[in-house]
Amino acid sequence: MKRLTLVVSGNVQRAGYRERVVELGRDLGLKGYAENLLDGRVKIVAEGDEEKLKLLEEGAKIKNTLINVEKMESSFGKATGEFSGFFKLVREGETDERLDTAAGLLKELIEVTRNGFSDTVGAIKSVKADTSAILGKQDSMLEKQDSMLEKQDSMLEKQDSMLEKQDSMLGKQDSLIKITEKGFNDMNSGFRDMRDDFREIFMHEVSEIRSEIAEIKATLAHMQEA
Repeated sequence: MKRLTLVVSGNVQRAGYRERVVELGRDLGLKGYAENLLDGRVKIVAEGDEEKLKLLEEGAKIKNTLINVEKMESSFGKATGEFSGFFKLVREGETDERLDTAAGLLKELIEVTRNGFSDTVGAIKSVKADTSAILGKQDSMLEKQDSMLEKQDSMLEKQDSMLEKQDSMLGKQDSLIKITEKGFNDMNSGFRDMRDDFREIFMHEVSEIRSEIAEIKATLAHMQEA
């Protein structure tokens, strides 16, 4: 049996840090306590098997949304056997366990929200990639159109008929560009609204974008057939 003393610096007070350490100490079957120091650090004293004490030392190096351990001073000594369990020392005026638990739940909520935004951004990037591919096909069609215009000079007798077809194609092209611009504007609007209710707005915007992409593909297919 040995005693481990840790003095931890960083963002470790009023962030649920002691609650996490106490929970870890109990899970490891250790005995001791965790307390806030007046200088903003946290002191941890634990007694038990040396290997489990090392696991506690490693597990106490927490870095997440609310907690950030920047420095840890550790020392080993002889166990006194004075502790009956692992607990948190609370000074007068400090938060109780319920507030620490609330801080932990807030951290989990922030992480879930962050993951949700990451998934959303990934989906939007995928939609943008599909749209870029469609625009690439449009550029290819415009190149073919230029080639047709060059041949038009040598087909004076059919010039009127060709110009009518060209106007029709340009009209479809303008419509396609407007649809594409509307899709991007809708996505930008979705990003702004997503800060308030990102899940619901995202599902709506993605549904709308998919519908517009389907419409773009159908338009392109029609233009190719023409």
